[in-house]
Amino acid sequence: MIHGEKPHNPIHVAAIVLVTLQVLYGLFWAGHDLSARLGLWPDPAIAHQFLYGLIWTQEFFFFGHVVLNCVVLWLVITKHHYALPVFTVSFLFDRIDWVMMTGNTAFNETFDVNGLTLASFALQTLIFSVLAILVFAPRDETSPAAARRSKS
Repeated sequence: MIHGEKPHNPIHVAAIVLVTLQVLYGLFWAGHDLSARLGLWPDPAIAHQFLYGLIWTQEFFFFGHVVLNCVVLWLVITKHHYALPVFTVSFLFDRIDWVMMTGNTAFNETFDVNGLTLASFALQTLIFSVLAILVFAPRDETSPAAARRSKS
């Protein structure tokens, strides 16, 4: 558990809100991916070009990132300290996916990825900060930070 948390700690509420936004953001992109596969894009040629530019490892990192974000949300809601390391893996998966996606011409021509990438990175930075505060900041004598301090 993330120790020393009050029932309605504003930092914990902020973490839930931020991670929820991250989950929704990932589901937004997963919807685009799945809708292209289901033939729901208005222009089938662009959908085909988009899908042709994807490789299975990129899809692994992308959908792994989406699933891990859902796990992080559950961990944050249940106040579990594993939220931070799981989010770290999710972040790495997301960055690997974005680097691999730069070669997908259809994606880059269809979506404004520059602004979205910046917004996503800013959101992830906020999430890292809030999760680090929840895990490491001394709140009371039962927190991990307080326990480390008392051993010194």
